[in-house]
Amino acid sequence: MRRLLTAALVSCVVLLGIPAGAAAQPAIEAEPRVNAQPTLSWKPCTGEGLKRAQCSFLTVPRDWGSADSGTYRIAVARIRAEVAPSRGVLIFNPGGPGGGGVEALDFVRERLPKQVKDVYDVVAFDPRGVGASQPELTGCRTPQPEFPPTGPIDWQAETATFLDAMSAALQKCLAADEVDAEFVGSWQVIRDIDALRRALGVEKIAFWGMSYGTTLGRAYAQQFPQRLRALILDGTITPTPAIGDYAREHIWDDATAIQTMLGAFGAKSKRSYRVVMNFLEDNVLSTDGDDELTRWDVISFLTGSAAYQRRWPDANIIINQLYDAVRQSRAITREQYERVRSEVVTGRGRGGANPAYHFINCSDMHDRPSAEVIAGAAQQAAKVGGTALGLPSISEGTQCAGLPALGRSVPPLAGTLRLPNPPVIVNSIGDNRTPWLGARATANAFTGSSMVTYAGTQHVTYGGPSPCVDAAVTPYLLSGTMPARSVACPLIYP
Repeated sequence: MRRLLTAALVSCVVLLGIPAGAAAQPAIEAEPRVNAQPTLSWKPCTGEGLKRAQCSFLTVPRDWGSADSGTYRIAVARIRAEVAPSRGVLIFNPGGPGGGGVEALDFVRERLPKQVKDVYDVVAFDPRGVGASQPELTGCRTPQPEFPPTGPIDWQAETATFLDAMSAALQKCLAADEVDAEFVGSWQVIRDIDALRRALGVEKIAFWGMSYGTTLGRAYAQQFPQRLRALILDGTITPTPAIGDYAREHIWDDATAIQTMLGAFGAKSKRSYRVVMNFLEDNVLSTDGDDELTRWDVISFLTGSAAYQRRWPDANIIINQLYDAVRQSRAITREQYERVRSEVVTGRGRGGANPAYHFINCSDMHDRPSAEVIAGAAQQAAKVGGTALGLPSISEGTQCAGLPALGRSVPPLAGTLRLPNPPVIVNSIGDNRTPWLGARATANAFTGSSMVTYAGTQHVTYGGPSPCVDAAVTPYLLSGTMPARSVACPLIYP
């Protein structure tokens, strides 16, 4: 599932998307019964970077589906509007899953234009099992793929071996957290968000969902459509997520992101990438010591760097330095080795040792793709972009290996939904974290929505490199002014 930057493909996607009103409105569950009005007792925060913030805890049911299930405490923080009185509350989720909002509050707020900070109380929370919120989950030890450094790959055999290893590790993790694992999924969290809304004393909130936070925003809109004054879905996940689809998305998205990033620097950088990756098919790059860089290391560094435009210049320098080492038949430096290794990531995020990453996704999505399905996606990705680009499909496809369907899944948005205030969907055309086609499907699923597309790879774009994106989103937050139905923002070159 990927988006080549051509008018033909964009036109096809729009035509093939779900037209407004094509399906019945999705069923909305009844709001949970609440015995008491939730409350917040604010105190000055003590964390680094939170000196201007107030902190509190929100008490919520352990299970919103059972009145006598016990309770959890959810960590909350806010920074008040700079011009009193505030005109509203903006709640955000920074993604993950497994990312905490409280520690990110100051950083995220600083990305907002001053006129937004002037009028909004910006509110953050740590979702269940994350940061300072309960439950406190026991850390997981999950394996990293250890594939042959060079030569051809038997994708079926390697995937089956890794799937078994991941399954054993995640079953052990589940055993350590069995009491709480099924109660941290998004079905529970969106109800926590509405309890937070009520505790804040507001009828409606603005919600900014980033990456996984777009799943929370979309699900909240399905359950509580009347409670949103504005909804920004930024770096947007498909409205019908499935683990098998996550694996298949990587057939195209990482190759597209890398080519978009290096293409911004010109033909020399693209040639350097091609030469280095071809070399690594049959060789490794060594330091003067015993350390080696393989194709898996370099591709993980590049796929991680491509997702965030501030990392582009560094990635460009590194790939050209590796090219020089290959052409001159010399060892790489210790600094180059450390720089590549420091950015090695797998899958959609850095959640490998974070139990919340696995338990949330494995609550939200109940499919468990087989080794054959995952290996098929990896093999196709390798054909598209080179052997090493098969790795992300395996990382994505095995994230719930060996785990049962945990908790309640959030219902997909398979039809269309009409909100009193339609959402704004933001995505980069070359985003390899949340592919553009999934964002387009989300925009099609909300009647009257606006789709803002940035012609880069930046994952989560509002407040980032594009003034065009900011100009489309900010008036929507301030006054509800919808951007055009489709807004195309050009790449800002580094």
